[in-house]
Amino acid sequence: MQAVPTNNAELQLPSHQIEVFQSDLQGICGAFDLRSGKVSRDVVTGALAVDLHAGIDIAQVSLAAAQVSRDTSNIRRDPGNHYFLILQHRGQARLVQNEVATLARPGDMFVVDSTKESQFTYGTDASHQISVHLPRDEMSHRFGRRIYGGLSIDRDDPLAVAMKAVLVKLMSTTDTAIQANTVEAFYSVLGAYLTGRALGDGGHLNPDRQIVKTALSVMAEHYRVQGFNSRALAKLSGVSLRRLQRAFQITGETPHERLQRFRVEVAHQALQRSSQLQNKSMVSTAAYDSGFGDLSTFYRVYRKIYGCTPGETLG
Repeated sequence: MQAVPTNNAELQLPSHQIEVFQSDLQGICGAFDLRSGKVSRDVVTGALAVDLHAGIDIAQVSLAAAQVSRDTSNIRRDPGNHYFLILQHRGQARLVQNEVATLARPGDMFVVDSTKESQFTYGTDASHQISVHLPRDEMSHRFGRRIYGGLSIDRDDPLAVAMKAVLVKLMSTTDTAIQANTVEAFYSVLGAYLTGRALGDGGHLNPDRQIVKTALSVMAEHYRVQGFNSRALAKLSGVSLRRLQRAFQITGETPHERLQRFRVEVAHQALQRSSQLQNKSMVSTAAYDSGFGDLSTFYRVYRKIYGCTPGETLG
């Protein structure tokens, strides 16, 4: 998924009647209005594709157009129930929502709320975007108000790099078990980013917040590793354990508590998705897959956070 500059010839985009392309786009992403920008207002150059990955639609939209917009009439006609995480893969686009405007370059990301008006404006070159469709109910359950439309994610942010790496893995495998685990990893990294963002201060992080943000990125990458603990987290974050513990005081948790909660949240989501499987085997699988080394610790932390046993979650 390495981004490279491109133009229409390199992408070899076919031409379509704009009504046809707009209809195809609605079937994948919802109702939008297209403005071609070509001499002929009836023709647009582009390509669409979508694949399902463990319950998540990932669309790829290549387009040479002046503008794509979603207004109140589109929303009334096609009520949205998703957030879209837009990854600008090639070309550039000016993305606007909730009075936030950003010029997305290759590697930048932007979260769009399908229930709000939005506008995508393109340059002279073709744009290629990857759109991850995130179900609203699931996102609200996981992240609450931390996720919202108009959220711009810089390509150089460590967690943005991690998210892109996870998406590459997700899109490159057809193994359903690997896809399911990778989707959970993606949600974990996204959650770490949103938490780090909430700790930020206008994009300028104080030293403690910067350490926490880096540690959350490392945690999202390594939490499944058996034996990964606070000391290993500190080492990979480039600070001493004591410095890491001091930085985490701003979160109200110790690094160990955050790591345990991180793992339990992943296991909890796996159990919710797998309520039809046998309780005993599924509980142990969820525990070990999320990085716990023994079941007794998993049960204790799980009950502390969710107020019930893992088996009760399975039902």
